[in-house]
Amino acid sequence: MKIKRPLPRIAYENNAEIYKILANSKRLEILNLLREQEMSVEELIKTLGIAKANVSQHLALLRHAKLVTVRRDGLNGFYNIIDPRIVEPCRILHELSKK
Repeated sequence: MKIKRPLPRIAYENNAEIYKILANSKRLEILNLLREQEMSVEELIKTLGIAKANVSQHLALLRHAKLVTVRRDGLNGFYNIIDPRIVEPCRILHELSKK
């Protein structure tokens, strides 16, 4: 009997690349913050307490992976999460760790 794969193999390869990007606590924190509301780079810098260069680097990786979008308003960039469900594993793992 042939077993049906839940997803094609390429999906696992693509997902592994995304998981590499998500394997960073600051990027997970950014995504969880953006799940709640759109935020500017300046708001993220203040909330995260890290340098602008670091925030920008994390956001660039998240944009490249198509996990966030940016809306420009003059010189300011406002970031949104593409799909809030992306952070569900983070919340699930947090709940499991409390058991």
